Amino acid sequence: MDVATIVKKNGTMFDKMIKILKHDRYKFLYSEHTSIFLFIGFVCFNLYYFSNNFFRTFLNKGSNGDEDYQNTLYSISDITHKKIFYTSSQPYIFISSFIDYFINIPKISTRLVSLVACLFLLQYFIKRIISNKSTFLEKIYKSTLFICAIMITSQMFIGTSDFLAIVLIIPPFLIIIENFEFGKINLNLKQSILVGVLFAISVATRPTVLVLILAFYITFFIMAGIKPLFSKENLTAFVTGIIVLFMINLLPIIEQHKIILDLKEVPEATGVNWFQRNYLMAKYWDVDKIPNTQWLSTQDVIDFKKENPDFVFPKNQIDLLVKEPGLYFRQMTRMFIKAMYSSYRFMYLLFPLLFLSFLNHKKFNIVDQANSANEKSLFQNKFIIIFHLLSIVIFSFLAVKLFEFRWVIPTMILYSFFSFNYLSRFPLKVRFLVYNLSFLTGIAMYILFFIKT
Repeated sequence: MDVATIVKKNGTMFDKMIKILKHDRYKFLYSEHTSIFLFIGFVCFNLYYFSNNFFRTFLNKGSNGDEDYQNTLYSISDITHKKIFYTSSQPYIFISSFIDYFINIPKISTRLVSLVACLFLLQYFIKRIISNKSTFLEKIYKSTLFICAIMITSQMFIGTSDFLAIVLIIPPFLIIIENFEFGKINLNLKQSILVGVLFAISVATRPTVLVLILAFYITFFIMAGIKPLFSKENLTAFVTGIIVLFMINLLPIIEQHKIILDLKEVPEATGVNWFQRNYLMAKYWDVDKIPNTQWLSTQDVIDFKKENPDFVFPKNQIDLLVKEPGLYFRQMTRMFIKAMYSSYRFMYLLFPLLFLSFLNHKKFNIVDQANSANEKSLFQNKFIIIFHLLSIVIFSFLAVKLFEFRWVIPTMILYSFFSFNYLSRFPLKVRFLVYNLSFLTGIAMYILFFIKT
């Protein structure tokens, strides 16, 4: 069977599916009345989950995961250059210290930075999501789905630098994507400088965003070739970013010839590094020696070395790939599957919807009409899909042990935003079908989650 026959057959199947949905028997799937009922259930489950997370996480008297920033806050009334320049995650610690000057509760101060940053992000995107021509009901549905996609991650309740970095890194990505047209990045000087400044501050806040920046420009290379990478706008942003990062680290560079970044480090005296911890965890998980919810400590690795003095650890990811490709690919596969599940869990039908941007055959009538509306928007859709997937692959390659979705929250937020824009091009019945199935899927997933826990 040739390609043309396959496409024709699939197109016929798609048309048949649409005809089936138009039958009165299936009218409830895209009914506005059904959507209101499902929406209420969806909101109730989410409110319960979010409020529970707020009390257990934001108001937690103990620590949530990597929360140790409260120990590095300084007094604004007794501030010095060394305190500003030599603390890791300088922007985050400075803002947290400023808030703590008024409330004097370090742990809550660090969490407030994440929460307030999240509120600013929500306000900006919701304003844009509901700006297009939609019914009042649709605006409520879109806003709710977008808010829930972000809130379900619970990262805004945690006192780490992650969410501030998320809020800082998204605007430059969005500015570049929305101003790319006709094979070039159309930024003015102010926009280019702003992109560079935000890139630099986000890196200083959380260096993990460097992986996202790398994935972003690899995506540009895949989609538009090498020429835009060396455009005047990009070079201006790059130079600006270097200058700002230099200024943030001015004192450490002058005094110690280094820059201060917020990196996790295992003390050298232990003889253990992060890669060895991650590798041993992956190896144990692979053979079910420990559950994949259990993490190994530095001491566990030290004990392993004492018990196995002849064992040689891989030096890095490349060395592991060469020596144990089976383990690496199994881990990569597990992480990718988990990331795909999480993408659907957070975005529901908005996640697979955007993939329709790649369909360009006229047999898919409804999709073809949506895709023929705007070539620039279609490019943006394809770009964000590749950007999201590529980010997952790179993080999975680097992580070795376990993929953490918080790393790709910026791409998920952008993905949701462009999905809503794309959805608005479809007929009303299709839009309500997406809303209804998203609400229904969300309710089902919450029920399964609560049963398991």
